[in-house]
Amino acid sequence: MTTNQRIIFNEMPHGLPNPKTSLIVDNTLSIDLDNVPLEGGILVKALAFSLDPYMRNRMRPVDIQGDIDAFPLGETITGFSVAVVLRSETPLIQAGQYVYGFMHYQRYSVIPSIDANALGMKGLSLQVLDNKYNLPWRYYVGILGMSGQTAYYGLKDISNPKPGETLYISAACGAVGHLVVQLAKAQGLKVIASCGSDQKVSLVKSLGADHVFNYKTADTAAELKAHGPIDIYFDLVGGPTLEAAINNLACNARLVICGMISQYNLGTNEAYGIRNLWLLNRYRAKMQGLVVIDWADKYLDEFHDTVPRDLAAGKLKYLEHVYHGMDRVGEALVDLLVGNNIGKSVLVLEDDA
Repeated sequence: MTTNQRIIFNEMPHGLPNPKTSLIVDNTLSIDLDNVPLEGGILVKALAFSLDPYMRNRMRPVDIQGDIDAFPLGETITGFSVAVVLRSETPLIQAGQYVYGFMHYQRYSVIPSIDANALGMKGLSLQVLDNKYNLPWRYYVGILGMSGQTAYYGLKDISNPKPGETLYISAACGAVGHLVVQLAKAQGLKVIASCGSDQKVSLVKSLGADHVFNYKTADTAAELKAHGPIDIYFDLVGGPTLEAAINNLACNARLVICGMISQYNLGTNEAYGIRNLWLLNRYRAKMQGLVVIDWADKYLDEFHDTVPRDLAAGKLKYLEHVYHGMDRVGEALVDLLVGNNIGKSVLVLEDDA
């Protein structure tokens, strides 16, 4: 029997999660790797887990509805993972292959069905990875996974960018934001970007952004007025930043609502109400939510043909914040929610990941 370490949702947070008690590592489970029944599926060993802001929204009572299932208290959490297949009972996947998808955050998992819907995200299936450029496997929970796809899809139909237009990206040094900056510049856009420290400002400037400011020391509305108007706003922050962007839109602007990290740790009565939505009418603007799985059928093959190639060729730079070991999960999640991370936050379980 082998210890099957896992991460469980241990405590309902009020405000910012407690890094030591909200998510904890449990070592009480064990597994017989040679004989555990596979039910026609596969046995995998996890190599890396994705850490993402949306996880805070899942730390709620299960009877409260959301865009994705809540974490059941006391149970193993789920999310985007990359893993190696140890055993298989399906001809679709062979032992030794690598897979990406929505899985339990534990060292070993039996996935009895190749369809991952049973793990709580409708429309997302396990993917066998073809790593033809020999990139690190952990990249598949970052730039080659959900965050990279979010940036790529968000600059497609919803944004509909045209060369010479101005795009504003908030949280520009985060997992999605730093990729949006690079993809937008490659498409001939002027890029305004904001982030939360002078170090991050320097990093985002090095990625090609035309104007970058520290929102903690600069006035966001004044910066946007001076360097706008904005044709495309890629929103990862919400709150007053979204309000400032709406005040500085160009006619026929498009707003891509991808995340609202400024609001995730607030109670219902504390959430910031946007006061100027009526300006969407004045500017004939379109505001649309972006959930990555909605666009996968249309663009996933194109994404896999393009982004790994450009990354391997050095056309894309990838910023990541790597935490080693499951016991770093609480610290890593809080770092992410307060902006202490740079780029994509990843929990790595093996050095060769």
